[in-house]
Amino acid sequence: MNIRKTVLKRFLPYLVILLLPGLAVSGSAEMFQSQDLRDDSRIVDESDLILVIEFSSEYCGYCRQLEQDFLMPMQRNSDYDDKILIRSVSMSDYEYLVDFEGRSVSNAEFASQYGVSVTPTLVFLDSNGVELTEKLVGFWSLDYFGGFIDNSIDEARENL
Repeated sequence: MNIRKTVLKRFLPYLVILLLPGLAVSGSAEMFQSQDLRDDSRIVDESDLILVIEFSSEYCGYCRQLEQDFLMPMQRNSDYDDKILIRSVSMSDYEYLVDFEGRSVSNAEFASQYGVSVTPTLVFLDSNGVELTEKLVGFWSLDYFGGFIDNSIDEARENL
């Protein structure tokens, strides 16, 4: 028992040094914030993708869970590369983006254009900003939400 404690004390600092870079990388990933929807629109149009916009807020725990459990893994999963482009828009009055028409609007104003008032909300759009399927409002089922997202993507692709 004393030998284990001694070994643990001696090698623990080295383990921490080895593990910290990996923890920092995995914990620092963030959703890509959309700032100019014209750029996103061009990518979507050229690649025949669906634009999935997550409306979120800074203090929304459900938003972070949706991002960590579903949206960020989808961004890294090559199965979605030819289907969707995911962007996030914070519902803030203090942040601005360029909308599909090239106008500078507050993120909150942009959200209201799509009738979004609850976070998180996912909208599925074509390259012109037209909704292709119903929004997914809220985050209500960890077990099934991935299926709901996939069904919405499939429906949006059919309506493209």
